[in-house]
Amino acid sequence: MQQESKFQKGDRVVHIGWGASYEGVGGTVMAIQRLPNASGVFGAPDYYLRVILDTAEVIEDRAAHFVPEDDFHSGSYIPF
Repeated sequence: MQQESKFQKGDRVVHIGWGASYEGVGGTVMAIQRLPNASGVFGAPDYYLRVILDTAEVIEDRAAHFVPEDDFHSGSYIPF
């Protein structure tokens, strides 16, 4: 069974990477790239998202560094 990304093109997301200048900035998913897990043996594949932020910047980062915008603003996302 192949694991799929939890995000799709067009989804609204917020970047949650600590220390990044765009932490907490929202944007729209434009592309998704599936890459093998870095270990090459264990674990699920990594997904990288290309996101156009609301600040007009384009970033690419691991899907794990994004949360759905609705979850971020509703308070259902807890970062620890």
